[in-house]
Amino acid sequence: MHSIKPKPKHQLSLIPDFCRGRTIFVLSLAMELVALVLTLASSVSGEEAFYHLALLSLYLQWIGLCSAAALCWARRWLRIARPGVVFFVCWGMLVIIATVIGELAYDISTLVPISENFPSEPRLAFVIRSACISAIVSLLLLRYFWLRHEWREQVTAEGESRYQALNARIQPHFLFNSLNSIAAMISIKPAEAEMMVEDLSDLFRASMEKRNRIVPLVDEVGLVQAYLRIEKVRMAERLRVEWDIPEELLGWRVPMLAIQPLVENAVHHGISKLREPGVIRIRAREVKNRLVLEVENPLPPQDAEKKHGNRIAVDNIAQRLQLIYGDRAMMELGHDENAEGPIFRARLTLPLAAQTQLEEQGEPQ
Repeated sequence: MHSIKPKPKHQLSLIPDFCRGRTIFVLSLAMELVALVLTLASSVSGEEAFYHLALLSLYLQWIGLCSAAALCWARRWLRIARPGVVFFVCWGMLVIIATVIGELAYDISTLVPISENFPSEPRLAFVIRSACISAIVSLLLLRYFWLRHEWREQVTAEGESRYQALNARIQPHFLFNSLNSIAAMISIKPAEAEMMVEDLSDLFRASMEKRNRIVPLVDEVGLVQAYLRIEKVRMAERLRVEWDIPEELLGWRVPMLAIQPLVENAVHHGISKLREPGVIRIRAREVKNRLVLEVENPLPPQDAEKKHGNRIAVDNIAQRLQLIYGDRAMMELGHDENAEGPIFRARLTLPLAAQTQLEEQGEPQ
């Protein structure tokens, strides 16, 4: 027997990416707030206070920019370090940088007089005071980043657990329906039943191989086509399908098993209850940088046997969209009318912005 250890977490997220302009701007703003607090805490007032604030801001901004450059450079070397090592290495770097800049600032002030009151203390006292202030401020900032990292890890883990639980409930829902169809065909048409088993095997193999929760639309279309082949064997000419998906949209990334459950509902709650053949229409279009997916099926007659579903598939899709996209995605269900009569339409609207963000953050495995 051997023990299996979890893979080490990526430690770069313990500290922000100081190679990005937005992070540097936030750091500069924090340094300016520190300069303002120190100025207000001093005994200077009037015009001298503004002059003191300007000098202090320049001094702290140099510390901030040099610290950002050092942390940006150090990210590649901190990739394999433990969280505690990352924390104390970064803290030590910031204190050393503040000490060095304090020494340089003192030397410059003695060579080029900037103010009558600066420097107003010996070199050692000035450098030690600057290093202590830097140590306290950087410790608080790094502690804040640490806590934010831990919070993000917890939220990500909880969200991934919820997603996996929801996804696990969808696959048995489809599997049981498919097995029932195969069982009904074994004694009547064994050859067709064997083909159904192969399609079902291919469908679940593809589902397990694609471990990422976001897949290209063409892969999801393949899952839907495999499912429809299974139902086509059972329902023959009663089931007709019309596709309207432009080729340029097949690369759009969508949640796996987002369309197939809607098509399954259209078959079982629509087509299977009709006395005559019915058409399922599956459409996709891009509207203002959003992907709109629609699944339509004719409504059964009023006197048809009503079979109330448990809404597992629909509710799971809605919850998975919320986990992946937040409020930027939408699912709509409702009745409508077309030239052939009343229909039921399910519509998914997925944002392009969320798709780009997911690609930057990386997809969970």
